[in-house]
Amino acid sequence: MTVASSLSSRASSSRTNTLAVTKILPILLLITAVKFLLIPSYFSTDFDVHRNWLAITRHLPLSSWYFEDLQGRTVHTLDYPPGFAWFEYFLSNNFVTTSLVGSGWLDDKCLDLLPDDDNVPSERCVTFQRCTVILSDVILFFGAYFVARSTNLNVPKGVDVEEASALTFLLIATNPGLIVLDHIHFQYNGMLLGLLLCSVACIIRGAPKDTTAVQVKNSNERRAASNQMWELSGAALFALLLAMKHLYVTLAPLFFVHLLRHHCFVAKKGREEESSSAVLHFSFTRFVLLAAVTLVCLLGPFLPFFVQQNAWGQIEQILKRLFPFGRGLVHDYWAANVWALYLFAGRVSSYIIRMPFVPESIRKIVESFSQVPFSEPPPHFVALCLLIGLAPALICAWKAAGAELGCQLKGSLKVNPWAGSFFMYAVVFSSFSAFMLGYHVHEKAIMTAIIPLTSLATTSRENARLFIRTSMFGLFGLFPLLFRPDELLMKSFLYLTWMLFAIYRLESLLFKDSRILFCKESTSYQSHF
Repeated sequence: MTVASSLSSRASSSRTNTLAVTKILPILLLITAVKFLLIPSYFSTDFDVHRNWLAITRHLPLSSWYFEDLQGRTVHTLDYPPGFAWFEYFLSNNFVTTSLVGSGWLDDKCLDLLPDDDNVPSERCVTFQRCTVILSDVILFFGAYFVARSTNLNVPKGVDVEEASALTFLLIATNPGLIVLDHIHFQYNGMLLGLLLCSVACIIRGAPKDTTAVQVKNSNERRAASNQMWELSGAALFALLLAMKHLYVTLAPLFFVHLLRHHCFVAKKGREEESSSAVLHFSFTRFVLLAAVTLVCLLGPFLPFFVQQNAWGQIEQILKRLFPFGRGLVHDYWAANVWALYLFAGRVSSYIIRMPFVPESIRKIVESFSQVPFSEPPPHFVALCLLIGLAPALICAWKAAGAELGCQLKGSLKVNPWAGSFFMYAVVFSSFSAFMLGYHVHEKAIMTAIIPLTSLATTSRENARLFIRTSMFGLFGLFPLLFRPDELLMKSFLYLTWMLFAIYRLESLLFKDSRILFCKESTSYQSHF
C-alpha cells in the first residue's frame, strides 16, 4: 500500500513538473522580449565600468588586472573578486566575441582600454553588452525555478502546489527591480542572485524529509548521503558566489553556522533503547570534506594570482580594491538604512544648532566638527553592529539545525523542519540586517532580501503581506537610479503593473477561500525573529 502510494505521488509530481514547464516557457519568452526592447534605453556609468573590465581582461596580463587605471585617467578600475574577473575574461575572450570583432560587426573601440573622457560606446557595443546581461539571466531563471520547486511543499493546505510554484517563479523572473538594475541601469545582479537562490535551494533540499511512506533497507544511509551531497553543493555554490561578489559575505556567518551544526554533526540515539532523545556527535570527516569543497570553490579563482611574481602584492591590491573603506559610511545615493538616518539626524542637528537663538559658545563647538555634530563610526564599529544584528538569526539557525537532526535536548527550539524552510527565513532576516547596518550599502542591496522573500510569499498570509510591503518600499527606493524624465513613465509602469499583479495573484491564491488551513508550524518561524 505504501509503495503504491509513493509511486502514485511520484507520477503526480512528474506531471506537475511537466505542466509547470509549459506555463513557465511563455513567461520566459515574454520577459526576454521585453529585455531586448530595453536595449536602446538609458544606461549608467556602470556600463562604462563593465566595458572597461572587458578591455582589462582582454588586453592586459593577469598581473595587471587589479593595478591598471590608465595612469589615473579612469576611475572604472576592477573592484570585484577574481571570480567575476574571470567571468569578464570569458565574455571578452570567447569564440563569439572574437568572431564579432573579426567580422567588423563589433568595433575594436568597444573592447579597448579608454580614458573616461573618450569612452562613448557605439550602438553595437551597447547591444553586445546588453545581450551578455540577458544571457546571464539564464542563471536567475534556473535559480528561481529551483527554489520554487524546493519550497513548494510548505504551502498551506488547500493551496495548489503547482500554482504556488509557478507564481513564485513568475514574481522572481519578472521583478521590476532586476529589470531596472540590470537591463536599464546595467549590472549583473540577476545572475548573482540566481546563484544565491541555487545555493539556498540546495541547503533546503539537504534538510531531512518525511520518509514514513516507504520502508527500504538501508534507506536511512542513502538518504543521509543524498542530504550530504545537497549541502555540499549549496556550500560550493555560495563559495563561488563569494568569489564573484564579496558583498554577499554578510550571509557567510549564517551559512557557516547552519552547515557546521546541520552538516558536521550526526544525530544518534541515546543509550537507552526506548529513549526518544537524540545525541549529536561532531563528525570530523564531514567537517574536513565541507571545508575542502568550500575552500576549493572560494580560493580557486584566486590561485592564478597567488602564482604571480609578486603574489603578496597581488593579494594586497585585490583586498584594497574589494574593501575601499575610504569611500565613507554611506553611498553617494544613500540607502534607506540606519546609517542614513544617523547622518540625516546629524545634519539636521547641525542646522538647528547654527540657528540664531543658539548661544555662540555652543555654535563654536559645533563648527569644530567637519560637517555634522555626529562623528562617522569607523568600519570596525559598523562590523560589530552588523554582527549584533545578525546574532538572532545565527542563534536560531544553530538551534533549528539541531532540531532538524532530531535533537530534543532541553532548550531547543520547537521549529518545523519540513523542507528546511527555516533557513530561507534566516537568509531574509540576515539580508535585511546587512542592508540596515552594513558599511557603504548600495540601494540595490535590498534585492538580496526581496528575492529570497519572494519564495516565502506563497507559504502564508503573513509572509505575503510582508513581501508586498517590502517590495512596495524597496523597489520604490530604486527609482532615483533612473533620474531622467524620459524613464519616468517606463519605471512607473513596470512598478505599478508588477505590484498590482503580485497583490492580485497572492490574494487570489491565499485569501480566496476561508477554508484554507494555515498550520501553526508554517508561520512559527517568524516568531523567532
